[in-house]
Order: sequence, then structure tokens, then C-alpha cells
Amino acid sequence: MKCTLFTFTGMIRMRRKWLAAGTAVAAVVVTGLWLTSGGNAAGPAAPKAAPIPVRVAVAATSDSASQIRGTGTLTYKREVPLAFKVQGILASFDVDSGDRVKKGQVLARIDPTEVQSRGSDADAQLALAETQMKRVLQLQEKGFASQARVDDAKAAVERARAGSAAASFDERKAVIIAPANGIILSRLAEPNQVVAPGSPVMLLGDESSGMVVKVPLSDDAVARIRTDDKATIAFSGLKPVEAHVARIAAKADMRTGAYDVELMITASQQPLRSGMVGQARITPREAGTTVATISVPALALLEGRGDQAAVFIVDEKGQAQRISVRIAGFADDQVLIAEGLKPGMKVVTSGAPYLRNGQPVTIESGVTAS
Repeated sequence: MKCTLFTFTGMIRMRRKWLAAGTAVAAVVVTGLWLTSGGNAAGPAAPKAAPIPVRVAVAATSDSASQIRGTGTLTYKREVPLAFKVQGILASFDVDSGDRVKKGQVLARIDPTEVQSRGSDADAQLALAETQMKRVLQLQEKGFASQARVDDAKAAVERARAGSAAASFDERKAVIIAPANGIILSRLAEPNQVVAPGSPVMLLGDESSGMVVKVPLSDDAVARIRTDDKATIAFSGLKPVEAHVARIAAKADMRTGAYDVELMITASQQPLRSGMVGQARITPREAGTTVATISVPALALLEGRGDQAAVFIVDEKGQAQRISVRIAGFADDQVLIAEGLKPGMKVVTSGAPYLRNGQPVTIESGVTAS
């Protein structure tokens, strides 16, 4: 009985020692966690998000929404087809396509044999008529010729003089002379070719007339523009050139329904050539037609739907903020914003898909204008 009691009492004492030891170990573990977490038993704080590098463009005011756009072909204001008045064999060309010529310069000649023969015949007819008139006048003085015969003789002389003058004119027109300073745009015939009267053999661009771009426009666009409105024209591979509205067609083309608008090139030192295709932008100056909008690169748009879209801007704290905008249109690689942006805002153009509201950002490569 004593042995059984001793054993039970010993087990109770050992259990108390184990509990005391467990309590001590737990206290050490809790104390360690407390010291490691700096007094916060919930664990370590999450690290701050690293700034995301982005590129931005500065939103700027633009009047592109009111501009009228069109495509046209560049030509000289006066491009003159040159031809011979008489039929004949083309004897020679003194110029070729692309040559610059001076006013009064000989450009081409027709074989003069035929026209000179006609001129000699006309001169002979005139001489004969004058001789016959003298004889009739002598006979009239002697009373052997009536007044009617004299009148017929005088009329014959006048006809012969007219024929001689026409033959002389044809002989002069057997040579083509430059009517103005210009450039030979094209040659339409070759030496030894028989050419018909009035058939063009070359095309001359009159440099003194200036160069124009003829742009076909719709009736609603034509209603907004006036003569002398400013324009810019862009040709492939060249810098845009300044121009103005010089003429507006009074009647629409019967086939297309469009009105031809002539844009006169103001001045350009670039190598412009007839036949170039240009992209024109006309800025109406009529009151109420200019619509000021905000312009930013189209790459800045996110989730566009209809005229609604979103962009990210960088605020003064260097954080990304998502805002909604309303689109007014597009101009080349720019998007025109009617509502939502103000001039001077920094709009994210690269890196926007990886941003969240309030996320810190760093701007790469400086700030560029839109």
C-alpha cells in the first residue's frame, strides 16, 4: 500500500515539473518573437512598392480639331502646253524635260520648207495683184476701164496682202519660243515626228505664276473656309510648307461632288516638283470655327470606348493618378481631348498598363512636349 501511494505521488510531482518547464519555454519563445518584431506580435511589415519607370508628355492646347484636311496634287499655277500652229515635220528640240528656260528662248523648230514655200507663193500673188491694179488704173485714166474693174483689182490686192501676212505669221509660228521663264515639265513629241496644228509637243511650267495644290473638299468644309485662310502642306520626305487659300471653285465637280480649293505655296526653299502629292491642313479664320482642345500622344490612351477613355497622369507627389477623358478626335499620332485634361499635365505615354492609382513613378528621359 505504501509502495502504491509513493508511486502515485511521484508521478504528480514529475508532471508538475514538466508543466513548469513547458511554461518557461513558451515564455522564452514569446519573448523572442516580441523582440524580433520590435514589439509587434503580428509579424514584419510589408516592404514599400518600388517606383515604376514611365515616360510622359506634357498636355498642350491645340486647335487641330477645327482644321480641315485634304489631299491634293502640286502643280504650277500656269502649266502651258506649247504647240506649233502649222502642220509639219518636227525638225529639232533645243531643250529636254527638266530644263529651265528663259522668256524668248527658242525651244523647238518645225521643218521650214513647206511654210516658206507657202510664204513665197503668197508674196508672188501679192506682187501680181499689185501689178494688175496698176494696169487697171492706167486704163481707167484713158477711159478704157470701168470703176467696177478698178474696185475688183483693189480687192484682189487686199486679199493677196492678207494671204502674205498669214503665210508670214505661219512661218514665225514654225518655231516655238518660251512665253515666260519656267521649266520644261514634259516632252510630248520627238524629232522627225509629223505633228498636227495645235497638237502639244511640250509642257511648260511658268515659274512666275507660283505653285499651287488643288484639294477637293466637301460642301460642308468649303462653307467654313475663306480666301486667304492659312494652310500647311506636308510632302513626303520634306518639311511642311506654308500656304494660303487662293481660290475656291464656284461649282462642284459633276462626277465627285467636291469643290476644288487652290492652296498657293507662300514660300519654300525646298525642291518642290509638279505632281507631288501633299497632305493639306487648312485653319479657318472665321469667328466661331476654332475649337481649342488638349493634344497628347495617342499612346497615352487606356481602355477607349466610343469617345470615352482613360489616361494616367503624374501628380506633384510623383504618383500615378488615373483619370477619365473625352476624345474629340485624332490628328496624326496625337489624340485630341475635349474634357478631362488641362494644359501642363504630365500624361504617361509609356508604362501606363503597369500602373495602379497612387503608385509612385519615376520619369525617364525627361519630359517631352506633346
